[in-house]
Amino acid sequence: MPQRRPGKCRVALISLLTRSLLLNAVLVLLVGCSVAELERIATEGGSFNASSPLTTQAGAGGNPLPAPGSGLLTAESVIFRGQQDVQGTAGQFRRLAVGAVEEVILRQPVAVGGVDNILYIVDAGLKVVFQYDLTTKLFRPLREVAEHFVGDPGSIYVAKDHSFYVVDMMGKQVLHFAEDGSLLNRFQDLANLSRPMDVVVDELTGNVFVADGSFSHVVVFNSFGKATRALGRRGSGPGRFRAITALAVGVDGLYIFDRLETPPVQVLTWDGSFRYSFGEDVLSYPIAAAVDRDQRVYVSEQTDDTLRVFQDGKLLMTFGGAGSSPGRFRMATGLWVNGDRLYVADSLNRRIQILRINPNAALPAAGGE
Repeated sequence: MPQRRPGKCRVALISLLTRSLLLNAVLVLLVGCSVAELERIATEGGSFNASSPLTTQAGAGGNPLPAPGSGLLTAESVIFRGQQDVQGTAGQFRRLAVGAVEEVILRQPVAVGGVDNILYIVDAGLKVVFQYDLTTKLFRPLREVAEHFVGDPGSIYVAKDHSFYVVDMMGKQVLHFAEDGSLLNRFQDLANLSRPMDVVVDELTGNVFVADGSFSHVVVFNSFGKATRALGRRGSGPGRFRAITALAVGVDGLYIFDRLETPPVQVLTWDGSFRYSFGEDVLSYPIAAAVDRDQRVYVSEQTDDTLRVFQDGKLLMTFGGAGSSPGRFRMATGLWVNGDRLYVADSLNRRIQILRINPNAALPAAGGE
């Protein structure tokens, strides 16, 4: 009988341990956190160390970066996975060892929105809309919404009454749900709505505005779901569009983002009158946007995974960049402002990032002057 050679086992074990240590070391170097911090950030609500905000001033004119903590945006925390209060289905949720509480694993979060302490997270990979309570930090999946979608769910708008509107691009429709996930209405018009991209609501009138990426206009529906008119038309110039990608609302009216038109951002009144435009030579492929109460406009730029912040049509700052560390993004497909927080659907990183808005932050002068 041949003799056993325990030396090989020891060598294999040492090699395995060495590789594990090296992997942890690489993760620490890449993310700039301890292993313990990485494990904590991987769970819901883990706070980021924001001592080095990833910001640059507009114009890149040689001005210094903002002092630590003084930037307009600071990476604060992440919703990546967390406890939830109802049982999930196989392949979507994992049961924890303790009690009957489960953990939610986001697969492809594409949009986020919310009011008060409730967020809605649209996960296209799971075809689920999650309710997330910012106070209790519990998830509640609204699985019944999935049966109403033809394709994957997309952009979301959350109304003040906690009802929500979700884009179904393949189904050529926008669906309106009650807070509990029951269907309230469908917004469809096959003659004028072919490829819905985004949706916003004028809550004073109840009118629903849906951007169409094929016809290059915005279809206006009344609260009963009937299309009443269209804003804009195909072409170049004020009030004309070529490839609308996103919508946002603010005090000035309706912000319309276009990846082919120059300038790429036009602001229209609710009745469709042109007000002003901006973003030329600064934005190339805007894919999501939100406006805060001080009329700062936050735009996700697909080409470099940054957020661009504008005020009065001028670029204030650029935040982020490609990556998976705090304040970095991989396809930020959804933005939503609620109070002094900016919520980002960081889709390919499978998480929602929460950024704190510091409205009194002193920003460097653009252009180095």
